[in-house]
Amino acid sequence: MNEDGFSPPYERYAPLYDQSGQMRFAVLVHLYLGDLLRQHPVKGRRALDLACGTGTLALLLAADGWEVTGLDRSAAMLDQAAARAAGADEQARFVQGDMRDLEGLLPATAFDLVTCTYDSLNYLPTEADLAACFHAVASVLASGGLYVADMNTRHFLEYDWGECVIQEYDGYVQIERSHFDSASEQNIMVLTGFVGDDDQGYERFDELHIERAYPPETVTALMERAGLRVEALYDSFTLQPPGPDTQRIFWVARKP
Repeated sequence: MNEDGFSPPYERYAPLYDQSGQMRFAVLVHLYLGDLLRQHPVKGRRALDLACGTGTLALLLAADGWEVTGLDRSAAMLDQAAARAAGADEQARFVQGDMRDLEGLLPATAFDLVTCTYDSLNYLPTEADLAACFHAVASVLASGGLYVADMNTRHFLEYDWGECVIQEYDGYVQIERSHFDSASEQNIMVLTGFVGDDDQGYERFDELHIERAYPPETVTALMERAGLRVEALYDSFTLQPPGPDTQRIFWVARKP
């Protein structure tokens, strides 16, 4: 636990992540990737899923015949991914690391597809962090390889993310309290979980999750400077361009 009383993000939440319904997003991304790859094909079948979490998307891609590596900073989330992979027919490799610095962790030009979804990029606090991530992606992509990434928009973080959300599951109650700080362009969310039952009682944990909003033109420019050619921006899970009320944008970029 940190000095401020918060557990590191996803440390205590990791064993509860899939139970709380989060894996559904990875299933949707897997289906959507099929549409994107028909529009933006790649030749190879080597995939890297950055911020892979509990490994749902990585394992779904492996089941499709991709040779998959998943990378995440959280050891707790990777423990869940490894446990799921142990009971699955499909194979995927999981690596702990920071997506801003892949040197020494992953070989250069080794992947035909790199994904980074579920607003993981919003967790990067500065433009310099985004730039470092995009340069790292460019270094591990093969020529002609594709980068698919999403981000929550400012509109979503400021107006559409509920201030208080309560979810109840068997043995677990989750409360999300959030607010948007205009000065820092950040949505600051406190996730409070209660794990247990009515007979034995509940254990509480608190995690702080901060997502920053970035203008789409800034993200595009940083990708281009990193050597990635942006082919399209899409309104989430569609093949339409984003609009003023878009909640999530998918970027599709290629390494020339």
